[in-house]
This record gives sequence, structure tokens and C-alpha cells, in this order.
Amino acid sequence: MQKYRISERGESEIIAADPMTGDIKSKVHTIYPNVSGVLTTAGGLVFTGLTDGSVIAYDDTSLEPLWKINVGTGFNAPPMTFETGGKQFVAILSGVSLITKRTYVFHPDLREMRNQTMLFVFGL
Repeated sequence: MQKYRISERGESEIIAADPMTGDIKSKVHTIYPNVSGVLTTAGGLVFTGLTDGSVIAYDDTSLEPLWKINVGTGFNAPPMTFETGGKQFVAILSGVSLITKRTYVFHPDLREMRNQTMLFVFGL
């Protein structure tokens, strides 16, 4: 049986590319791994959660950050959206896997991070 080994600091990028040509239109780099995935909306927003506890909304064209909050616990689950009563919401479940938690050894500022499972819901 082979064990999963983490050998270096993880960082990530979100890249906006033209689907027809593959040309990169914009990108944003983060110093933390993004293992939660990304959600885009028809309203021109991109949402993601990072292992440092940040939930971020970007403009879908420029990838300029529009909104950010750090909730103090990391994310593995992807954000999702739903509508009720004519209002749109974005929800994301916090908590990181044991594999993700092992990457904290390469991020000294995350070593004492809590690992709490909570559902965060934001109105748009």
C-alpha cells in the first residue's frame, strides 16, 4: 500500500481563459492551496474558499476581488448557489480533510488553524 506524501508548499491560481482559443484573459494567484473548487454565476461572479479560511468573490472577467471574508476555518467543499424567495444565496461548507490538514506543515501561519465543520450562507 502506497501512502500519500506531501512534499512542498501548495499554492494555487484561478485562471480565466477564452474557451474557444484557450487564451488566458486573467489570473489570480493565492499563496494557499485551493482544494474547494470554484463557482461562477450568471451575474459575473466567481466564488471560492481557501484553506486559510477565506471565502472570496471575484469579478469573472478581470478576477479582481470584490469581496472577502476569513471565517477562521479552511474549506474543502465547493461553493454552491441557490435561490429562494426571489433572492440568490451562495453556500459553502467549511472543514478540511486530513490530507489537506497535513499541508499546513508547509504553511506556518496555518498550523494552529481550527478545523470546524459549519455551513456558511451568504446572500447576494
